[in-house]
Amino acid sequence: MRPKRVTNGGDTMQRREFLTGVGLLAAFGPRAVSAAVNDILPPEGVVLNYRVLFHDSDIGHQQIRIREHDVAGHVVFEHEAKMEVRILFAVAYSLEHRSTEVWEGFTLKSVRSETVENNQRTLVEGRATDEGFHLNNQENEWLTPGGLVTSDSFWVAAALEAASVVNTRTGDMAVPVLKKIGDDRWHLSAVFPHSPIEATLEFDGGFLRQAEVDADGHQVRLVRLPA
Repeated sequence: MRPKRVTNGGDTMQRREFLTGVGLLAAFGPRAVSAAVNDILPPEGVVLNYRVLFHDSDIGHQQIRIREHDVAGHVVFEHEAKMEVRILFAVAYSLEHRSTEVWEGFTLKSVRSETVENNQRTLVEGRATDEGFHLNNQENEWLTPGGLVTSDSFWVAAALEAASVVNTRTGDMAVPVLKKIGDDRWHLSAVFPHSPIEATLEFDGGFLRQAEVDADGHQVRLVRLPA
């Protein structure tokens, strides 16, 4: 099954074959360790705060707010991240990122994200339709199969269900390959066209406790702060 790439002109459709491995996650059986977010979300919602460490130096923070939507049975993920790496007195890297996702059970209904990375702004939007999940990043549009999550979804173990993942910073997609490496610990690999990601994820009570992420050879560690 292939996602369709729709040009802004609308006259032609170009197809990219990067979902060849859709369904690989079934071999690892993640359903045994995850539940729908609705099942573990308390009435007051959840706020998760993380420190972001690069070579053991604090370079920023990430916050995830999970709450019930106005529509019954729907859940909202709000994600905010801010990072800055300095070398001497110069800023070598900066990132500000915000995204909002709406879920119904295991189904992603919509996503909107805005990223400013090294002063370059990217907007990614998507919504579920009868034909599939429609994505755009201001330059291109994609129609993908359902059953996907985003790179901002892995704060909950339920995201381990996914057959495909979209990078909310670029709009690129990949097939996640998952392997259980211990109690509540998983290794995740997702080869995006521009930024392959390797990560070790550790969950506690259905929510991410800590993660080690390697993106483009840069290793970053996320540690959840006490509530």
